[in-house]
Amino acid sequence: MEDGKGACANLAKAAAAFTVLSLLPVALSGSAPSHASAGLLPISAGDLSRESAAAQDVRFTSLLFGSFVYIENQVVGTYVNFNYNASSGSVHSYLATAAVPMVIYFDAIDVGHFAPFQTPTVDGPRFDVLGYDIEITAHDDPTGLLEIRSAAARNVTITLPYSATNISQHATVGSWPASSLSYSIGEEHARFVLGVGTFGVNGTQVVASMAEADLLVFKAVPTSTPYQAEWRAVLDAISAGQIVAELDLIATSDGRWVQNSAWYRIDVTAWPREVTPGKASFHVGSLTSSAAMGGAVVLVAFDPNTMPADATRELRVRVNGVDVNVTADTLGLFYSPGSKAASSAYTVLSLPGTVLAIYLPSLEASSVEVVSAVPPPPPIAFQPDSALALFMALLLVAAAASFMFRRRTP
Repeated sequence: MEDGKGACANLAKAAAAFTVLSLLPVALSGSAPSHASAGLLPISAGDLSRESAAAQDVRFTSLLFGSFVYIENQVVGTYVNFNYNASSGSVHSYLATAAVPMVIYFDAIDVGHFAPFQTPTVDGPRFDVLGYDIEITAHDDPTGLLEIRSAAARNVTITLPYSATNISQHATVGSWPASSLSYSIGEEHARFVLGVGTFGVNGTQVVASMAEADLLVFKAVPTSTPYQAEWRAVLDAISAGQIVAELDLIATSDGRWVQNSAWYRIDVTAWPREVTPGKASFHVGSLTSSAAMGGAVVLVAFDPNTMPADATRELRVRVNGVDVNVTADTLGLFYSPGSKAASSAYTVLSLPGTVLAIYLPSLEASSVEVVSAVPPPPPIAFQPDSALALFMALLLVAAAASFMFRRRTP
């Protein structure tokens, strides 16, 4: 129990520093350093010759994520629609639009006292609201991801739909995350994950008691997909604290990229450094000591054009310049290594696009590189039949040469 309290204290201190650090790039440059413009066409678009594409307000849609539009408290995306109350910071009617029929994941989330710093901002798949001691980020992706980061203890009231069933919660005091709450809407599965605090449930009314420096995450298994088992395994790994960050990356036709990123621990950071067709690099780090963190998994996804992974290509992963071994044991990668594994490893998940789960034995500052390249042709080797043919040819040449020399002898 004391170890758990110590871990929570470390997370609280780390989060306070993280809150300040995360705002520095915005204050200095006006935007996060790793976010490219959302108004860019992907490399898979049919017309790549439009030089003005970067300057136009083009809605971006891919199998990994879409892009939001925010007009008069209405937030409309490819995968997620919802209403946002700018005065209270509350979110209403969170709707999965990719489902057939559409699914309301929750009726409302009320964050309590809210003092906004600025009007909401839209950066492609991210809708972001920054308050005095709270940040709310919605993601236009197939899982309906929503993050609420709070620097102060607060109660967040969640109203689930009346159709919600199988509401259950799980708590592991002293670990990260400390609590999770799952429920079903018909055949759809959704979940809230809370880093330090606890959930209180009264019917379809849920109160998330967030601690100081806490993170509340909503994520669902995508609807209308043949990969529900795989998405459920990812969600379980996040709830167990095994997956700590996610980067969805797509290269664009003008040499930049668009992205959707999420950090599932409040003290973890991850951002891309380079994204080009066939090559990407990114940084992962933590403000908590590596001894307290142990190992964890980072999820990184690409569209097929950015990171091809067909039979003609070879995927390679390097961590801090060292090649990483691939494994087919996904469950082992997610759950078995824990803090005992001394070396990195990765696996390719059966999900749309090219999705890699990369295990890092330490979350100290690490540089990760993913490459998709055509392997070099194998060296030419003589088969037994070709070697025999060559030997016979040499004998014929030698015999002919010997005959010629004998005829020239006086």
